[in-house]
Amino acid sequence: MSEPTRLELLHADYAQLELRSRATLTADQARSLIFYNAQRASEGAAAATNPGRDVIAWIRNTEALSTFVARESRMPRENRRLPNSAISADEKSLVNRVRNQRRAFTAGRLCTYQVRRLQCIPGFSFKPLDDAWHTSYTAYVQFTRTHRDAPKLRSADPAERALAGWAAKNRMAYHDGRLTPARTALLNDVEFWSWGAPTSRRVTKTRRELDHQ
Repeated sequence: MSEPTRLELLHADYAQLELRSRATLTADQARSLIFYNAQRASEGAAAATNPGRDVIAWIRNTEALSTFVARESRMPRENRRLPNSAISADEKSLVNRVRNQRRAFTAGRLCTYQVRRLQCIPGFSFKPLDDAWHTSYTAYVQFTRTHRDAPKLRSADPAERALAGWAAKNRMAYHDGRLTPARTALLNDVEFWSWGAPTSRRVTKTRRELDHQ
């Protein structure tokens, strides 16, 4: 028997919530059930409801994103270095919808069902830059534990050079006052980590090395 998908687990949770008295629900739970029931109705698994055009549009757009990711095995992207004709209008529209959902999440406008439903889509992230940083951070920590040394920019291994370049960019951000306290604290705890000297000569040299990777 196969493991249930994240979407099936999500709907199982809300099927249980649906059994509760509406008087006992929080505002977020009540709104989440509106989206849940609209989703189930769109699948033909529940009686049709009248949740409002905004909810129906959200369900339709989320399903379109899910369908795209399942078909292409990736999130929609917009590479501005490519000719306009290289990316379809539909994909660009999906990119804009993803951005809008991230803004809505940051502003606190999404209910819990919406948040969890979007997180069921492979590759979806509300904070992709933060996620990418933590992925690199984890890889850097693993490298230092395995090799008992910091990665080198002049290494023959491209993966090691990439980690060294990531570290150099964080050092520059630190010396420029752009690195967050949380990231600074994490890096301070890494073995073999050094912030280096904040001299202009050193920073210029490092940037030149990064530009030629």
